[in-house]
Amino acid sequence: MRTLLSVLALTSALIVVTTPSFSMGGGGGGGSMGGSMGYGGTTAPEADDYKVALRLIKHEQYQEAIPHLLMAHANKPQDADILNYLGFTNRMTGHFDSSLNYYKQALAIDPNHKGVHEYLGELYLQMHDQASAQHELDTLASLCPSGCDERDVLTKAVAAYAPAGGTTPAAASAPAASPATPSSGGASN
Repeated sequence: MRTLLSVLALTSALIVVTTPSFSMGGGGGGGSMGGSMGYGGTTAPEADDYKVALRLIKHEQYQEAIPHLLMAHANKPQDADILNYLGFTNRMTGHFDSSLNYYKQALAIDPNHKGVHEYLGELYLQMHDQASAQHELDTLASLCPSGCDERDVLTKAVAAYAPAGGTTPAAASAPAASPATPSSGGASN
């Protein structure tokens, strides 16, 4: 408990010291992360938790971000962006079942959330389910026929995928996602 409090105190201090103009490229539904969720400029506790989580994600501290996302989710349970980031952080920490659950909850709220479709496709690849990943890519192709960042990233991941035991060099070197820029469900970044 002391460790959690220390982490919370340290991250809160970092927020005060850093500038408020933080952007990771959007979290979903309506564009940039802060603006799409109604958090821009507010000092509500859920906004602070969300901002702390985004900063931790940017610094690849996924496990530490999860409690903040859970607190933000408790205050905004119907927010697909928060659920998308819960899916992302759980995926990045190896909790695939939890990740899948959060992505499915996000899609139940916003079936056209491009960021969720990208990340869900990447999760399916990590779970060695190439057919489901391809389905997510097909969905992205219909959501953004002219192309979008989410579609491009998942296209590359599917192309680089090698099933368990596969030895293609492209699969070995392809990252699952760029953790510093989780994708949005809104307009291309």
